[in-house]
Amino acid sequence: MADRAVVVGSGAGASVVCLELARAGWDVVVLERGPAYSRHPDKPSHRFSNDELKANRYFEMPDPLTEPRAFRASPSDKDTVGEVNQLAAVVGGGTVHWDAKVPRFWNIDFKKKSLLGAYPGTDVCDWPFSYDDIAPFYKRVEHLLGVQGPATLPSAPTLKHAPGKRGYDMPPGPQQFSSMTIASGCTAVGMHPYAFPMAANSREHDGRPACNDCGQCSGYGCPNNARIGALAVLDEACETGRVKIRPQTFAHRVRLDGRKAKRVEWIGLGGRRGSDRADLVVLAASAIETSRLALLSDLPDPHDRIGRDMMFHNFVDGFGIFLDRRMHAYRGRSTTQCCEDLADPDYPGMREAAQAAGLPYVRGGIMELGGSQDPIAEANIYRFLLETIHSADQTGQATPPFGTRFKALMRSSPLRDRLAGVSMVGEDLPYATNRVDLAGVKDYRGVPVARLTYSPGQHEQVAVAFCASQITALMKAAGATVSAAVPESLGNMTAIPHGAHIMGGMRMGADPKTSVTGKHGMVHHLDNVLVADGSVFPTSGAQNPTLTIMATALRNVTALLHG
Repeated sequence: MADRAVVVGSGAGASVVCLELARAGWDVVVLERGPAYSRHPDKPSHRFSNDELKANRYFEMPDPLTEPRAFRASPSDKDTVGEVNQLAAVVGGGTVHWDAKVPRFWNIDFKKKSLLGAYPGTDVCDWPFSYDDIAPFYKRVEHLLGVQGPATLPSAPTLKHAPGKRGYDMPPGPQQFSSMTIASGCTAVGMHPYAFPMAANSREHDGRPACNDCGQCSGYGCPNNARIGALAVLDEACETGRVKIRPQTFAHRVRLDGRKAKRVEWIGLGGRRGSDRADLVVLAASAIETSRLALLSDLPDPHDRIGRDMMFHNFVDGFGIFLDRRMHAYRGRSTTQCCEDLADPDYPGMREAAQAAGLPYVRGGIMELGGSQDPIAEANIYRFLLETIHSADQTGQATPPFGTRFKALMRSSPLRDRLAGVSMVGEDLPYATNRVDLAGVKDYRGVPVARLTYSPGQHEQVAVAFCASQITALMKAAGATVSAAVPESLGNMTAIPHGAHIMGGMRMGADPKTSVTGKHGMVHHLDNVLVADGSVFPTSGAQNPTLTIMATALRNVTALLHG
């Protein structure tokens, strides 16, 4: 009888683990708490319309009324219960509607403590491997996904830690006008923008067509499967005949017998309960949910490390209003240019800003250049402004913000079509106090939900202040009439982190006193529980994490299978 693996989750990390296990002759059962939208149970991939209404209808997201989370900024605060940094719960995970940006981490991301030094008040450490160790796995995942990007990256003092030549499967596709406009501002202030590596076909590849540049990537479906993500890898895994995906099946406990996991218990539709025998259990439900399942299962944790060191990236949102031109930021793939100079802690002026705050260094991250709003977000801003004006009208004659005049306002689009933004993916350092534990609140199944305790540290606050000024300057250099940059939390009017880059909670390391999993992602004190998502990250890096999640999962499952 073949070895049997139970994989919890079906997103980025889970997909490559399923493929490698199936190729090695394992039978694999995938437990996914969300739905499957494919009409073919043995072929998970599916074409999703690029419809902005889906974001308002919980198409791939959990309903926060039935599956809430709890949040508090510190242990002394009262819990807020509701929508707390939810990620997609659907077959394919977040890559169903992802932006498909796949930069690699830098060498300093894997050896932070060795190369940059200790950081007081944090859990900054080295990863259990180097960039050179993971580079071959990066290459394999890039080929699996199909990545377009430049043959070489810019060479500059501020990019000395970045990987250079990579050799992607496809050259970059057409570049957005808005992205190129902001890129010109980067160049003007001495930065080095380049075409963003993206897992979307720029020409026919792997039986899938080229991207038609419909203009809706980030947060939307792909109508022709030019951009597909984990679903493409799951398709290949299912073609082996050894992988079965079980949607709408929520794993709530891993049953242990000594040092071995024996079964995974689950709750299905209508409250139906069951369990699956496992020779190997793979936790890949995303960082918060994996930490939650580990806590629900009472996995060994003698040093209270499970759920600690949660990281979300330190996002800074910049924008420019170009009153003299329309930016058409919705035309083409989302943000086709990026710039990484602010990821270098030696970027001019950054060391001085850190020293003035009494810190060893601060660091920003990769910038996505040229994004904008969708029409619904724009319309809601106008509606709010018009309703505010009418409510202040002394006549008391409030006119609903609809009709001919409102349509004319939307057509002129003084915001969305004249707006081009910058989103900086700044590094979020690991703090033991930023953690996940179990709340007193339960979901509709009667299972305790995850509670997040999180607040940014001094590094993040100083980095935001420095990088916001740099982003404002480059927007002005690009020709913006008005420009500004603010922390993402300010734009969302909440302390809850909203970025979809969730890492930590089950960090890798050699020492069980400071980590949850070993150097290959196996849970300490257990022989057959592998963690294969962003929860194993010891540090967050300063780039989009999905490619590194997949490459790390591939590295770790390869070690499991082949030593």
